[in-house]
Amino acid sequence: MSVKIKDIKTKMIKEDNGSYSVTCSALGVYSSGKTKQSAKKNFLAALELHLSVLREKAIEAITV
Repeated sequence: MSVKIKDIKTKMIKEDNGSYSVTCSALGVYSSGKTKQSAKKNFLAALELHLSVLREKAIEAITV
């Protein structure tokens, strides 16, 4: 399976309580925050963590 970068989309959602959620279903990364800025910052941190785990798993797979 291959995924093209242009196929990966994120969505920012304003919740009923006034907070914001950011989702990326293609990568399975989700986050939230009280403001748009904090939601974006939290999402970027979650994305970095997710990608670092994927990177480690890929390296392990090719070195075995």
